[in-house]
Amino acid sequence: MMATAICSDHASTDAVYIIDSKIKQYEKEILALKTQRNTYAPISRLPPELITRIFECCKEVESMPSRLQYQKPPRWIRCSHVCRLWRTIALDSPTLWTDLNFNHFTWIKETFVRSKMAALNVALHLIGTPDEASKVQFVKHQVICHGSRLKDLSLRSTFSAQSDLAEILGSIPRSTSNLQSLEIAYAQRSQLYAYLPGECICDADKLQHLMITGCGIDWVQHLSNKSALTVLKLHDIPSTSTISASQFLQSLAGMRSIQILELSNAFPTLALHDTGIQSRRIPLPKLRVLKLWGCSPETLGFLFKHIALGAGVYMDIVANGVDESCFTTFIEEMSSVISSNGSVIHSLRLLSATSRQLWMTAFSHDPPGVDGEADVLPRNRTAIFSLQLTISSASSDHPDMLWINTCAALPLTWVRKVSWGNSLLLSAETIISCFGALPNLHSLNFSSRYHDLIKLLQATHPSSEGTCAKFMFPVLRSLILQDFVLDDECLTDLADILIQRHEGGLEVEKLVIKQCYGVDVEEINLLSQIVADVVWDGNVLYISSDDDSSAGDYW
Repeated sequence: MMATAICSDHASTDAVYIIDSKIKQYEKEILALKTQRNTYAPISRLPPELITRIFECCKEVESMPSRLQYQKPPRWIRCSHVCRLWRTIALDSPTLWTDLNFNHFTWIKETFVRSKMAALNVALHLIGTPDEASKVQFVKHQVICHGSRLKDLSLRSTFSAQSDLAEILGSIPRSTSNLQSLEIAYAQRSQLYAYLPGECICDADKLQHLMITGCGIDWVQHLSNKSALTVLKLHDIPSTSTISASQFLQSLAGMRSIQILELSNAFPTLALHDTGIQSRRIPLPKLRVLKLWGCSPETLGFLFKHIALGAGVYMDIVANGVDESCFTTFIEEMSSVISSNGSVIHSLRLLSATSRQLWMTAFSHDPPGVDGEADVLPRNRTAIFSLQLTISSASSDHPDMLWINTCAALPLTWVRKVSWGNSLLLSAETIISCFGALPNLHSLNFSSRYHDLIKLLQATHPSSEGTCAKFMFPVLRSLILQDFVLDDECLTDLADILIQRHEGGLEVEKLVIKQCYGVDVEEINLLSQIVADVVWDGNVLYISSDDDSSAGDYW
């Protein structure tokens, strides 16, 4: 009996083995049939180059992974798992493996091997932890040393990884002939900066994008002969040495392709009294954005005196000075540049207007008003300039001379519209001096209450005895009021001055009232008898009794 059972077990085992063998054989045959079937799929008839391009598109649209996802392979690699053909094509396409993001450090070594000799895009973010030592060594000895293969290099570092960043920067070879983009962002603490080695990027003739934050550079060594450079963004750059004004201008002159120039607390220390400076202006015909923050007024004046800009340039200027006299030369030179490049200022938006701060944005078109009118101009129209000037002390003779001097120098002849923001603390006399005589100003837009509005509208030109006084703002046709307190006395004063201007031939044709307190249908009907077009949002708002005593202060 036992022998019979043993024979039966052997027979069963043999039968299972035979069945398993047949299953494996059939699976191989099925796999072969599937492979053969895939060759008839339309996509399999595409050339490998086109399939590679499809993979690249999948790679480009992949969203930024989270820290947890960095522990897994990039999702686009799933494309190579579809079939053997796709895997073979992916492995034989070095350009698919050129992005070395060291957040994916687990896969970096294999990715680097698969990239073969293709140009590399390297991204490394250091935070100063001990486990980053292997990354630093791999970057330094395996990647950065291939200087001719570097295409895009992005290095970000916190202050605690300053030594690691310095080690990597020191390993960048002089010859980086194919480097197109370099980004260095160092979050420094106190005065501890990183510095770009002297010979780094000196031979980077193809460099197009250079963005550096918190890392010292040498303008003469690093920025000379950069004719391919289109984007230069320097932020919080320590001044390593003083350079002559002619050297600085020569560096700018070499950037013939520059389109975006941002210098934020990044100007080199210039020897402005340089006898070798040529009188002609340096043309920057392709420049579209000029951002200058934290530059001294003297240096700004020097820069605008020696550059020529084409039409359509947006200028963003932020500067501090002791008093308004510091900016005289700069404003004159900036006005000269605006006039010479054909830009015409049609509207102003005043964001902050105090005796110690001037913040305005100028447009070549009329931006949408608070009345909700449709803007028929393209939405991509940019401003001509944004100008923010701050002084530590105002003039004792006239506290608002910063505004008066600036507006007198700027080319404001063709301004049609002036809009004020929430910080309007200038006297009526100052506003009249700045804008009252403009020959084309037909619209005033107040987005917050202003106590001297009636003074503005009542102001007249000085006239000789016996002659009729003429109102300031001679072509004012539109008045927009928002967030005003229009009680009975205020409405009476407003109606009176509107009637006076009408009788003087300077009729206000449109009055817009939005979010104003104390206005009801009765008051709107009264104003409609004076002004042809009164636009009211229909909101009936009243101030509380606690605010009644101070309502006049909010006019």
